[in-house]
Amino acid sequence: MISSVTFHPFISHFSPALFIAGLALLFFAHKNNDDKLKAAGAFNLSLCLLASVVADFSGMVSVDINLLTVVTVEGHQGYSFLFTILVGFSAGYAYTNTYSRTALGYYIAGILIMGICLFSGYQLVFMK
Repeated sequence: MISSVTFHPFISHFSPALFIAGLALLFFAHKNNDDKLKAAGAFNLSLCLLASVVADFSGMVSVDINLLTVVTVEGHQGYSFLFTILVGFSAGYAYTNTYSRTALGYYIAGILIMGICLFSGYQLVFMK
């Protein structure tokens, strides 16, 4: 049986990979005018949303607040929740209005928040 402490690091790596892959597929779909790549990119963003929600909840269960400072843990949780919300909007726009200015704003904001979230998670693991 996988405990909650080891499940979060396992599942949390899927979200960034699926998000970048989904955006790359959307980019190539736009460049090549291919509807199949567009559908694959939108599906990747949907899977990213699912993985983000699971990673958020597994992270809340696996945190040991006594070993880490509250500010560090809550900072990472805040960025991860914000990333999940941005992924949700990105996935919605990928299906409806893929290349609008608003959608591109959500994609760019998602990349920036994803980077901050990854760095804060790195600090939780390696900067004790």
